[in-house]
Amino acid sequence: MALNRVALSANLRVGFDALFIHPLRTMLSVLGIIIGSASLVAVMSVSDGMMAFIRGQIERRTSIQTISLSSRTIDFRDGQWVRISDYPIFTDRDMQAAEREIHGAVQVTLVAGGTTTAGARGRERRVNVTMGGSSLPEFSEVKLAAGRFFSPMEVTHGTEVAVLSHALAQDLFPGRAPERLLEEELRLGRGVYRIIGVQERSEFEDPRNPDFSAFVPFGVGERVLSPAPAERLTPTLQLKAATVEEVPALRDAAADWLAQRYARWQDRVNLSVAMEQLVEVERGILLGKLFLGTLVGISLLVGGIGIMNVLLASIVERTREIGIRKAIGASSRDIRTQFLAESVAIAAAGTFLGAVIGIGLSTLVTFGFRVATQAPIYPSLTFSTLLVAVGTSAGVGLAFGTYPARRAARLPPIVAIAHE
Repeated sequence: MALNRVALSANLRVGFDALFIHPLRTMLSVLGIIIGSASLVAVMSVSDGMMAFIRGQIERRTSIQTISLSSRTIDFRDGQWVRISDYPIFTDRDMQAAEREIHGAVQVTLVAGGTTTAGARGRERRVNVTMGGSSLPEFSEVKLAAGRFFSPMEVTHGTEVAVLSHALAQDLFPGRAPERLLEEELRLGRGVYRIIGVQERSEFEDPRNPDFSAFVPFGVGERVLSPAPAERLTPTLQLKAATVEEVPALRDAAADWLAQRYARWQDRVNLSVAMEQLVEVERGILLGKLFLGTLVGISLLVGGIGIMNVLLASIVERTREIGIRKAIGASSRDIRTQFLAESVAIAAAGTFLGAVIGIGLSTLVTFGFRVATQAPIYPSLTFSTLLVAVGTSAGVGLAFGTYPARRAARLPPIVAIAHE
């Protein structure tokens, strides 16, 4: 065993020394792997950054990751709509139970809505009001120009606080900056509410159709609505999955939770998920990964072919050397080890340099994306990315170095020595 280790070490040393004897040939070999490895690191880093940006946009601007549980109040039977009398009404206790018991839900909230009147300083407007929990901003894009959103304690106690849309704040308090409206009071429905936040102005808002809306804690109940609703509110319980891929699992967990709490829940509760949009998004992400993987594969294939060609040329140049080594006792295994060592060394050197270049390229490319699109896209370089780059490049070196190594090992000593 010790002899084998000594022989292996010697063969590896010979293989590495051969790289420095022919620096130009080695440089050309390394160049192919540098290109492939740099492409791999740059493409994976940029694609990870783009995917993070896309997922963030999907999470903030769509309801694809949201599952809604709403009371079924009417049903279509025998050609006509029939009212359902035994539907459940979700409460704050149900929301807390869902947070504890539904696996995979990263956010849970209750939502109810309606219309009411908002008044301040002699002005009165009809507004859309949304009652929700403190995690409501996680389900819909709510960006604040000033202030904050209401806290879990304010939701539980039904504190009369409100977050106003930018258009409503400017209409009720003309000429006032958002930060100067904090702690001001306005009338909403049958109560007086303290302003704790003002949303940012949307660049796409139509001045002829302003967004007059307000958010209030779910705990304030129906007293915020005006006129008072004829029947009890039926809030919607919303669950949010961590990623698009986890939505089906969360849907199944929500169905199990409903089955444990309500008999014949399918007849009493609507479980809604944007399945069509979900399938399209998953398909788009998969296509993007396949396309980028194909580009990277082509780059690595080019680098691997470069290694194989250079090693085959090396065999022709060093045929006499191979014959002499075999004549003095080197085995076919020793020759294979020598050429595989050269291949792995080329791949390792190219991988290291390619990773450095790839990091620079990804930074430059994402900078160009930010300038061209104003989208906050940054390279995302993770340990797994570097590990894949190193492992793939080493695998390419071994795969494309195997054939030249076996060809060199099969040369008969007499024929190799006589080669000119």
